[in-house]
Amino acid sequence: MRNNFRAASSLVLAVAGMGFCLGAQAGSGTSLLSPGYQTQLETWLGEGPLALTNIYSKATGDTSLDFHKAADGKGRTFSIMEATNASGQTWLVGGYNPQSWSSTDGMHVTMDDSERTAFLFNLTAGFVLPQLKQYFNGDGVGKDQTYNHANYGPTFGYGHDLYVPQDLTHGGSSFLYTYNYLGQPSSGVSLLDGSVWHGNDVTFGAIQVFAISAVPEPGTYGMLMAGLLLIVARRRGRVAARSV
Repeated sequence: MRNNFRAASSLVLAVAGMGFCLGAQAGSGTSLLSPGYQTQLETWLGEGPLALTNIYSKATGDTSLDFHKAADGKGRTFSIMEATNASGQTWLVGGYNPQSWSSTDGMHVTMDDSERTAFLFNLTAGFVLPQLKQYFNGDGVGKDQTYNHANYGPTFGYGHDLYVPQDLTHGGSSFLYTYNYLGQPSSGVSLLDGSVWHGNDVTFGAIQVFAISAVPEPGTYGMLMAGLLLIVARRRGRVAARSV
């Protein structure tokens, strides 16, 4: 009887612990994300509440290899970074990558509109730039989703729309082309301040990458609890039957 109680208690605690971990997941390692910024990203993605797991935070001396070691093969992500222009103004910008990062794939090309689901964002200014869709047969303007190379940090688009250099700090840039509001390329303006591109003069401070997963519905925990308790009850019944 005592062993059955211990087993049941352990299962209940395991379920409770699972709920705690999933609930805390969205808030762990999110120093660049205020609750308001996370809500904004959830709204732009349009899938409801998300669990954002911090899989990479830039440390002093890190290079693109550190980013790739942490982020490659981890599924879809938000990359968020502090970006400063030549005038010393800083914005919190980044992008949503619906595919896994890689250090060897080169450009991830997405010809079908159904695959063009990435977007760039400026959290400070409060706007999002979707990957351009096709406007005539064979249109390739919006096809270049992300650039994946060992010597590049999280880099989006052709040219590039958001470029993070090898040292993850100096000589970055933003030359919008693949990502924009409407059907025309934006003539190389910056995601940061809308200025026309005039060199690789963006400096990156903190950079964080978050893996994305959905938050389970509250009813899921109840169903799991009920199933575990049913298993315990059946085990107890079998033990009782054998003791008769």
